[in-house]
Amino acid sequence: MLRIKMYPAKNGDAFLLSSEKTHILIDGGYPSTFSHAISDDLHVLASQGKSLDLIIVTHIDADHIGGILRLLSVNGSATEPTIIPIEQIWHNSLRSLTSPCEHKIPPEQHTLLQAINQRGHPFSLRDTASGNVPNEISAKQGCSLARLIFAGGYSWNGGDGTMPVSAGTVYTLPHNEDIVAVLTPSNARLQDLLALWKKYLQRIGYRMPAGSGEIIDDAFEFTLEHLPEVKEGSSRLISASGKKTLEDTYTADLSVTNGSSISAIFDIGGVRLLMLADAWAEDVVTSLKALAGQGVSMMFDAIKIAHHGSFHNTSPELLNLVDAPVYFISTDGSKHDHPDSEVLAAIVDRPADFPRTLYFNYATPSSGEIRHHISAANSDFTVIENAADWIEIGNDQ
Repeated sequence: MLRIKMYPAKNGDAFLLSSEKTHILIDGGYPSTFSHAISDDLHVLASQGKSLDLIIVTHIDADHIGGILRLLSVNGSATEPTIIPIEQIWHNSLRSLTSPCEHKIPPEQHTLLQAINQRGHPFSLRDTASGNVPNEISAKQGCSLARLIFAGGYSWNGGDGTMPVSAGTVYTLPHNEDIVAVLTPSNARLQDLLALWKKYLQRIGYRMPAGSGEIIDDAFEFTLEHLPEVKEGSSRLISASGKKTLEDTYTADLSVTNGSSISAIFDIGGVRLLMLADAWAEDVVTSLKALAGQGVSMMFDAIKIAHHGSFHNTSPELLNLVDAPVYFISTDGSKHDHPDSEVLAAIVDRPADFPRTLYFNYATPSSGEIRHHISAANSDFTVIENAADWIEIGNDQ
C-alpha cells in the first residue's frame, strides 16, 4: 500500500509519497506550505528513523519550489541534517544544462548578474506566513535552490548536478525495487529553456558565454522565477450556456518552463502513479506511446493531473491513452480559474467499468460544479474536496 498526501499549496503543487520503505517528496509549494504542513510530516518520518529517498523539483516555478527552498535552508547539510536525511535531489538548473563557464567575467558584466541576484526571489517566495522577516529566503547569501543543494553536499541528479534528469531516465531506488521512470522533459525542451536564458542575457546586454558558475547559476533561477506567466483562457463552468468540451477548448501550453517539467511514472510497492507536474501533454503522450508499444500498461492506480487542471496541459489524446480510479488536482483556483471544467468533465465522461474518485486539495467553483455533473457515459465518480489527510492507494485502499 502507498500513502499520498496532497498538501494545501495554494495555486501550486506539493506531494509526499510514503510506503513502508520509500518516501518521495515532489515539489514543495510555497515556503508557508513547508512551514505549516510538510515540516510536521518530515519530523514524524525522521523520528521513525526514515529518510527522504528522493526530492523531485519538477521545474523552476515559484509555486513549486518555495517549500523546497525553505526545507533546504533549514535542514543543514546532507551529512548533518537537522530535520531529515535526504538521499537524493532532482533539480534541473543551469549547472545541469551547460558546461561551466571557463572565462573570467568582466566587472561590467558581473554587475549585470549581481543586479539580477540582488532582486532575489519573487515576493511570493518570501516567507511572511510563518512569522519570519519578509525576505528571509532571499536575504540569505546566494540562496538559489542550486546553491543550497551544492552547499549542502546533497546527491544531485544522481551525482554533482552536472547531468540533467530527462526523458528515458529510469531510477531504481537502491534499497528496494521501486522505480521512477521519467517521461519528460525531453532534451529538446531543456535546450529550449537554455535558449530562453541566452535570449534574456542578450536582451540585458550580457555578452559572456552562458555557461554555469555560482553567480550565473543564481541569476538563471531568479530570472526564471520572475518570468511573466503565459496568459491562459479562462475556464467555463459546465453548466454555462453553449458549454464546450475539451476537444473544443484544448490548446497546447506555450510556457517553456512548464515544458521543462519532470513528469514520471512511479512504481512503488506495485502501486503505479502517473505524476504529470506542469508538463506539456504532447511530450507526455510521446513518451507514453513509446512505453505502450513495449507492452507497458496505461492503466494506473492514480494520476496527478498536469498544471492544476489547465486545459492547456491535458489533451483529449492524453485522456484517450491513460486512465485510473484516482485523480489528484492541486490548486486553490486563485490563478487562471484552475482547474478547468472541460478537463474535469472529460475525465469523468469516459466509459469505465470502475468508479473514479477526484481528489481536490481545495474547494473551487469548478470542483463544486463537477460534483453535480452527470457523466456522459453514466460512469460512476466521486468528488472529494479539501483533501488534507493521507490518501491510501493500492490493494488495501
